[in-house]
Order: sequence, then C-alpha cells, then structure tokens
Amino acid sequence: MAIPVGSPLYAVVDDIVNAAGSPDPLARIRAVLGDHTNRLHALGLLVHEEEDDEVLLHASQNLTIYHITLSPGLQYPPHNHLMDALIGIYRGGETNFIYPDAASQLDAPQRRDSTAPTVVHLPPHTVHSVANTGSARSGALHVYLGHLPATHRQLWDLQSNQAEPFDNDRYLAGSQPIEQS
Repeated sequence: MAIPVGSPLYAVVDDIVNAAGSPDPLARIRAVLGDHTNRLHALGLLVHEEEDDEVLLHASQNLTIYHITLSPGLQYPPHNHLMDALIGIYRGGETNFIYPDAASQLDAPQRRDSTAPTVVHLPPHTVHSVANTGSARSGALHVYLGHLPATHRQLWDLQSNQAEPFDNDRYLAGSQPIEQS
C-alpha cells in the first residue's frame, strides 16, 4: 500500500477488514463503508491521489479493497467481478453502464449515475463499465467480497462485442473518452 503515514485510508481498511469477518459481511461492510464514505466526503477533497486511477489497498482470500480516482471524461471497458462489489463514492460521481445478463455478447446498457456521498452495490452477476462523466477526478473505495486479482473473470471487447479473459493492463488501456453529459 503506497499510502502516506497518517492517511485516513488506514482506518478505513482496518474497519472494512474487521467487518468482513462478521456473520453477515455484505451488510456489515456496507454499513462501515457508508460511515467512512460520509466522513471522507465531509473532508471535501481526494484523500489520496496518484497518477494511476486505481490503488490496491488490501487483497486477501475473502476481500479486496481499491482506492479509485477516476479521471474525468473516461469510460472503462465492460467487465464483471463474479463477486459482490460495494462502491463508496466520497467525491464527485461515477456512472455505471449496467449490461443485461450476458453470456458472451452485450446488449445496450442501462445508465446509472451516482453522486457522492453514496454506496452502490453490484451483485456478482453484474456486467458493467464505469465512467467519470464529471469535470474533476472522482474519489471512491471499491470493495469486493473475494480475491478480485485472483478471480478468472471477463472483459468485453467493444469492437468484437465478445467476452475475453480479464487482463488488468488491457482493461486500463481500454479506457476511452466519453462525451460529457
């Protein structure tokens, strides 16, 4: 974790890791993430920023946590997680394009705009692409109830409209400009 000493993200990660050990981890993590999302939102700034949009904060067998700062005007390619995902948006907003259940090809997505402070739940079967349609970098914590980096999941190629094995380098390189709304 490349986070400076004293960052509020240390407490966030500790609290989410502890919540993951509860009898109902999804509900407990959602509550803890909601509290921290509101606290971080009240600060009025990004709590951490790097050149990369995503910073891995924690990865274990039952939990993965990223700090995400989406660059404005970019949309990332459709993909799935194959596990529950909770997104605590504390600055700006994220737009998710949710695709109908897809075996291999994608149909037209449903657009869902979310503005800070909020927590969004994406069930395991969700195929989505994420974008920042705003004018400034957004800030969010993306929490996955599983070991996301080790999960064999899919990424959709928009030109062929076919699912391919997920590759993080291709995912990041596949970001495209999106029209501002």
